[in-house]
Amino acid sequence: MIAHDVDEFWRVHVDSHAWEQVLHLGRKKEFKHGEVIINAGELVQELCYLQSGVVRMKRTSWDGAEKIIMHIEQNSLFSEAPFFINRPIRSYFSCYQDATVYFFSRKTVETMLPQYPEIAKDIIRTLSEKLSVLSNQTASLGLDSLDQRIIKFILLRYNSTPLHANEVISLGSLRMKDIASILGAHRATLYKSLKELEKAKLIKVLPKNKVQILDIEGLAALVYE
Repeated sequence: MIAHDVDEFWRVHVDSHAWEQVLHLGRKKEFKHGEVIINAGELVQELCYLQSGVVRMKRTSWDGAEKIIMHIEQNSLFSEAPFFINRPIRSYFSCYQDATVYFFSRKTVETMLPQYPEIAKDIIRTLSEKLSVLSNQTASLGLDSLDQRIIKFILLRYNSTPLHANEVISLGSLRMKDIASILGAHRATLYKSLKELEKAKLIKVLPKNKVQILDIEGLAALVYE
């Protein structure tokens, strides 16, 4: 049961298997956690399909501040925007969970699209999904308070947690620094806001990167107050 209809603003979960039929046309490469797949400033000449793992898209400012833009999960395309625009990318893609990636050259893609129309449809679907995620993120950063962004993040985790464990949610391998980056906040400010939600008896921050939901209805009510 979903506690509240919250729009996704950081995870891209397309889970498409359309590309399985053309993997033999691509170049396969394995990546470990932390490895950079596409560097900022690079002219992207290959389309990338993430068969397994998680890839993170980030951007770094001149002063070293970082912003996590999105997490792309397995069975999904990535790098399609800079590939088709044919301009150097300003963000970079790195491996967040050990990944298997297939790279398709520009010539291969041009030959492949007329032969496999379902691939073209999947590219449109993936771009639309990412546009939705980024639109939601932009709207949330511009319109929501930090508390509302935190609660939306918690509710998204809550909605994706099995029913028997819904009272306690795991933040997985995300560190507070990561969550602060996703939410557009400083880590100290995020920690302070979480403590305020604890004082209001809405949540309780637990060890091992977990959060206990004390009042799910109260949290949901604050999102759109």
